Amino acid sequence: EGTIRSSAYLEEFSEYFEANSKKVKDEKSVIREMHTINVFIKYKQYGKRKLNSIRCIDIQNFVNFRLNSKKRNGEKLSPNTILLDIRNLKVFFTFAVKNQYIERNPMIGVRGPKRREKKIRFLTESEIRLILNVIDKKDFRNLIATYLYTGARREELVPPLFTWSSVDFPNKQIQLTGKLGKTRYVPMNSKVEQILKEHKKLGFEFPFNFKLDYVSHRLADYYKEAGIKDANVHVLRKTFGSLLIQKKLADIFMISKLLGHSSVRVTESHYVDLLKENVEKPVEGLTDVILLE
Repeated sequence: EGTIRSSAYLEEFSEYFEANSKKVKDEKSVIREMHTINVFIKYKQYGKRKLNSIRCIDIQNFVNFRLNSKKRNGEKLSPNTILLDIRNLKVFFTFAVKNQYIERNPMIGVRGPKRREKKIRFLTESEIRLILNVIDKKDFRNLIATYLYTGARREELVPPLFTWSSVDFPNKQIQLTGKLGKTRYVPMNSKVEQILKEHKKLGFEFPFNFKLDYVSHRLADYYKEAGIKDANVHVLRKTFGSLLIQKKLADIFMISKLLGHSSVRVTESHYVDLLKENVEKPVEGLTDVILLE
């Protein structure tokens, strides 16, 4: 068992990696990682090679190939997509080293493109009014408002994760189940409380009885109708965080907790521009207090 398993082929090892990942990671993470690994396996038939024959140059060639690859719409893959590929392959080969399938990690020395900083997309106050006004189905509008009021992820407010047992009326809070089944409690403001009490009174089986794909597609239609571009369900979550920062309603630690981020650093990386702006304004304000002749 302790010896290096030098005879393993890349393709068969990837199946072992996937099976193991499914036990410890959430479904979306496994899908993302396996997408990269499956593309890697097909590239120059790497899957038929032995795992310990893969070198840094092989991975670098794959990275260069991805840099010149195009999406279905003809656009080149973004640098951030390539960096995600590299991250996924690092996870894969680190797992191989840890489980003694290879002695040396071939990822050492692999170079990726420079990250393209993505500007955070959130809805402006006028866009929030636009989208809520255009939604003609009341229970769906209530769902979208609740995303904005709680910062929940797309799957966190619909079944099977969100049921009536997730709603704690006496303590005015809801329980949200995030990544890897981690739960957190988010306060219900008066609007969310009103929405949920109304749905309960109407005898809804679930607080919001919608399927995930329906939520995405229906909201996309409403965005189009409202003339709002580059927005999806996740933008509602970003809007929640952005408004808390802009209106100075909570500090970064509280926002991180409400969003269910793994650390404050994750929150800071998502809202770096807004935080920079929030720090610069008060510091500039000192010029009115500390007068220099």
